[in-house]
Formats: sequence, C-alpha cells, structure tokens
Amino acid sequence: MVKRPEIDPALGLDLVPNRTISSSKATVSIVIPAHNEEATIASVVAEARQGLSLLGIGGEVLVSASGCTDGTVAEAQKTDARVIEAPIGKGAAIKAGLASTSGDIVCLIDGDMQYFGDRPLSTILLEPILSGIADACVTDLYWRPLYPQMWLHGFFAPVCGYLYPEMLPKVGSTPWSGQRAAWRHLWPEEMPDHFTVDLDILMHWNRKALRLRPIVADDWTNPQRPKDDLMSQELDVIIRHGLIDGRLDEATSIALRKWYDRAHSLMAEYKPNIDSPQAFEQELLKASMQELRRQLGLVQR
Repeated sequence: MVKRPEIDPALGLDLVPNRTISSSKATVSIVIPAHNEEATIASVVAEARQGLSLLGIGGEVLVSASGCTDGTVAEAQKTDARVIEAPIGKGAAIKAGLASTSGDIVCLIDGDMQYFGDRPLSTILLEPILSGIADACVTDLYWRPLYPQMWLHGFFAPVCGYLYPEMLPKVGSTPWSGQRAAWRHLWPEEMPDHFTVDLDILMHWNRKALRLRPIVADDWTNPQRPKDDLMSQELDVIIRHGLIDGRLDEATSIALRKWYDRAHSLMAEYKPNIDSPQAFEQELLKASMQELRRQLGLVQR
C-alpha cells in the first residue's frame, strides 16, 4: 500500500456560533441591453423595477438601446427607465450601460427575456450579492432544448473541462445566459462589441471573482436569433484567455480548433422530432470528449 501524507479534513474550518457574512446596503443598477425589442422592452423594465421593490432597495433601471431600427427606444421611453442609445452590438450596449450608470452592483437583463418565475430574475441575481454569499452571479436557467444545451455538451463543457475545470461548477448549466450580476469593480474594463461579450465576461470573472455562483432559475423564453459562426469566435475567446493564463500553448490551440470542427459536425447531426434531446446531449458530450482526447493525444506524440 502506498503511504500518503495525511490531510486534516477540518483544515481551515472554523466552527463559528453565528453568521460571519455581512449583508450590504450597496446601490444597484440594472442595465437592459436591447436591440429591436419593442414588443418586450416595457415588460422587462417593469419586471426589473419589481425586482428592486421586492428587495426593498432603490436603484436605477437603464435601457441601452443598441442600434435599434424599430420602436424600442420609443417604448422604453414610456416606462420609468432611463434610456440611452448605444452602437450596434451587445458588447457595445453593455459597455455604454456600464459607463452611464453608477450603482455599486450591476445587473444585466436581456431586453427580450421573458421569465416565468415567481420572483423576477433581478431579485434572484442580486440577492446573493447583497447578502454577501456571492460576488458575481449567472443564471442557471431551466432546461429548454436544444441549441444552447448543444453548446454546453458539445462545446463548452469539453473545452473548459480541459482548460478551466474549476469554472464549470461556478457557471452552472447555462453559462451562455446574458442574465447576470456582479460588483462593479468585477466588470472588465475592455470587452468585445458583439455577442462574444457574454463569454468574455465569464472568463474574466473566473479569474477575478472570489465567489462566482450559478443561480437556479425558473422557466423562461427568448428568441434564438442566428449568430453567424459565434461558437468559433467563442473558441477564440477561450484560447486567448487560456494563452494569457498559461493553460495551453500554440500547438494545443491548433488541436482545439481541429477538435472544434469535428464537434460542430457532431452537433449538426441532431434530427428534430426523431432524436431524444436529452439522449442526444449525452451522446454528444461523450463523442465530443472522445474527439478532444484524440486531438490532444496527437499533440503529445
């Protein structure tokens, strides 16, 4: 039998008689990035305001209208939210929203998000931060088939499980969700202008937030719009952060791009109304991980 050094199971665990975490009276800003969301923007603003009310705190609600060509701005101006106009792109809308608000904590809610839970998303995102148990939160949304979950099983979980295993439990099963909140100092100073911003923020929080937590959320819906080649661009984001953090080298980055081409093809094999979504996800995860191991093995030879 191998003799291993003992590890004290109570190492660093202080038995305390009461709560050691302090709640905060911080100010809050809710930023709603919106691009052509005239049909939903008023209800999203109303729910954001309700969320602040349920928490018993004041705060500002701001709509950052990103390159809108419909009536989003006019509809938002009918509400009690402040409205600004930002350049096109989700990242551009977020940056403009951050620059135009002052709250200690910033919460993002997408302008097309329809949430069916008993309490608003802003409430469940802000509560853990205000109570001191989290520094940054991302919603872990109720499962809905299928594209976002193919992103998780075919793409994000395999590659981040390899490069950033500590990140997976911090971001839950829907890390692509734009519904999130964090202390202002945790938002990155530089962000991309377009849809890769959601992942770029998570990568930053994984590095900077001591307590990044997923928040279990209820049923929801929002439109899934085509985002040309987004996953490939998100792989570029992960590789860039991995190189900065010393998690991979150039040879591994080439292998990851080869793996992605195969993983993308595996996702495209899904047959609606024939395949079981849940079973397909599990097989996709297995096949994607096998391909990742194969490509990495070629690098190590």
